[in-house]
Order: sequence, then C-alpha cells, then structure tokens
Amino acid sequence: MGSVLTKTLVEQRRALLWWAFGLIAACVLTTAFYPSIRENAASFERLLESLPEGLRKAFGEDVASPAGYLEARLFSIFAPVLLLIYAIGAGSRAIAGEEERMTLDLLLSTPVPRRQVLLDKALAMILATTGLGAVLALAIAVTGPPFDVSVSVANIAAAAANCVLLALAFGALALLVGAGTGRRSLAIGVAAGVAAGSYLIDVIALSVGGLTWLQRLSPFYYYRAPGAIVHGLDPVDAIVLGAITVVAVAIAFGAFEHRDLAP
Repeated sequence: MGSVLTKTLVEQRRALLWWAFGLIAACVLTTAFYPSIRENAASFERLLESLPEGLRKAFGEDVASPAGYLEARLFSIFAPVLLLIYAIGAGSRAIAGEEERMTLDLLLSTPVPRRQVLLDKALAMILATTGLGAVLALAIAVTGPPFDVSVSVANIAAAAANCVLLALAFGALALLVGAGTGRRSLAIGVAAGVAAGSYLIDVIALSVGGLTWLQRLSPFYYYRAPGAIVHGLDPVDAIVLGAITVVAVAIAFGAFEHRDLAP
C-alpha cells in the first residue's frame, strides 16, 4: 500500500486533474475578457462607484490595470472559493471520509500509528492544494500576456500562495472536525459555515467603521489586505493564515488520538 500520503494522493489523481483543468479554464476565460474590460473601463468604474464602500474594497477598485482586474475578477472571490471547496472537501474526507466508508479500521490495522495517518492525510491535503495553487499561478502567467494581462511572476505567485494559505486554513478546520467527530457532512458544514461567516464579517466591517476590530477575527481580512496580486505577499498575513492551519492540525492530532472510532 506504500505510505498513507502516497496512497491518498494516488486516489485523488483523477479528481486533481479535473480540478487543474477547471482552474486553467477559469484563468483563460478571465484573461480573455480583459481587453473588452479595459476598453470599457470608464463604465465599469462608474458601476463600482455605485456599490457600497465595503464591496468596492472587497472586490478591488482599479479594474483597468491588469493587476487590479485580476484582483477584482479572479482573486477577490472566484479563485479562493474554488480552492476553498477543494481543501474543505479534502480535509473532511481525510479521516471522516475513511471512517464513513469503513476503510479506516483497515488502515489502522497496519503498523502505522494514528498520528502518522493523520499527519500523512494533512500533508496530502496541503500538497494537493499547493499543487492546484501552482497550476493557478502558471495558468495566469501563460494565458495573461496574449491578452495584455501583464503582471510580474512574483506577484502572481504571491496571489496564488495567498489563496492556498486561505484554503488550507479552512481545510485544516474541516480536518479537525472530521477527525474529532468522524462525520464528514458535519466537517464540511462547519468549515463552509465558518468560511461564509468570516467573509461576511470582513465585508460588513469594511462598511461599518465600528466593526473594524471584528475584521481581525476573520481569515479573509489577512487574505484580502493589502492585495497580493498588486502589492505582493505580506509576511505577517501569511504567518497568521499558516498558523491557523498548524494549530487546527495540532488540535486534530489530540482529537483523533483519543477518540473511539465508530463501529
């Protein structure tokens, strides 16, 4: 069977290929529309001005520039949501999925300890999500120039890395809930619900000055500001998002190690 890490990645190879294809298609569609957006920049800027301040800040305001366009069309919501869906699904399947398919007992009957199983599952989620982030960055770097979407490779990589860090934070939460309860649907529901609530908190706080302090409780705050595709990756924000993943996986170790498995 090889290592649990290898086994998990091999099992996901077809799904990963389809996810990669979807990300590439999304990048092609996004970059292909840039020339028409640039030609009608004034109209789009008037449309943005009609939106509430919070939404303007959340989606980006400079749609005429290549970096601003990518931030508004791809990195404000579309790319993070795609990677979030994958990471949450992978995190929820890692332990709870095996348990619901009644294959976890077989896996644990080998000499591999529980902590190693969970570590390999977490690493598989991290490697697969990172791989999809690399596909996203490469697709933008390749498909952008033909449509005049010229952004530095460093900033493209920073934006993709930011997406990966955000997705892994919620994927690790799904892993934690799944490892602690053995229920895949609950893991998906909790992680998706927290992600949706965090996004709403961030957007609402942008419009309501008195709620600014609440933004710092939302992972989307550390993802959104200052806009990696425009300004590069902020080290502090990256550390915060990475720390969420590390803490969630660490708690999952204890939860899985001491839990009785479902019969």
